Amino acid sequence: MPSQTDLLNDALGQIGAARITAIDDGSINANHCQTFYPALRRGLLRSHHWNFAEARVQLAQDAVGPVFEYTFSYTLPADLLKMKEYNGINLDTSTVELTYLWRMFKVEGRKLLSNDGEVKIVYVQDVTDPNLWDAIFYQTIAAWLASKLASAISKDAKLSQALLIEATRVLLPLALAVDGQESLVTPFIVDDLMWGR
Repeated sequence: MPSQTDLLNDALGQIGAARITAIDDGSINANHCQTFYPALRRGLLRSHHWNFAEARVQLAQDAVGPVFEYTFSYTLPADLLKMKEYNGINLDTSTVELTYLWRMFKVEGRKLLSNDGEVKIVYVQDVTDPNLWDAIFYQTIAAWLASKLASAISKDAKLSQALLIEATRVLLPLALAVDGQESLVTPFIVDDLMWGR
């Protein structure tokens, strides 16, 4: 079972750099990993609705609501990276009129403001345990991180570019395709009037 340190050492190994004992062991290589890895992980998780990273939650109302415009305030989960659904409405493929959807809720900082007295969301969470990731997602992050480390540690722009191409043009599309095959396709339903155009 791979750990975070195993992942970081995988990336370091791809560029021939010295291994680390932990992301915070104080070594130069660990410091570079600490600089690049957390933001890369969160960014890649946020870029897609990864099945392994989805979570469902009913939000608890805050004791004090917003000052104006909305009735209720809800604190968003600390690990939320991107909302996928709001009270059963898929935010990517919704056929709800945009002006209505826009007024249903608003995210401000770590708060969700709404006029709905009950809010349930499906969201992409920040999954930090590599054991919970899809295997191809793991390889994508390792190669992408190795690309960044190749520039920072070995100063090898050619290797960095090759690893970035592997991560973004080979592994990422493969990870997206496999992830997309693991759940039903959400149909995009359009108004009958759209078909007449």
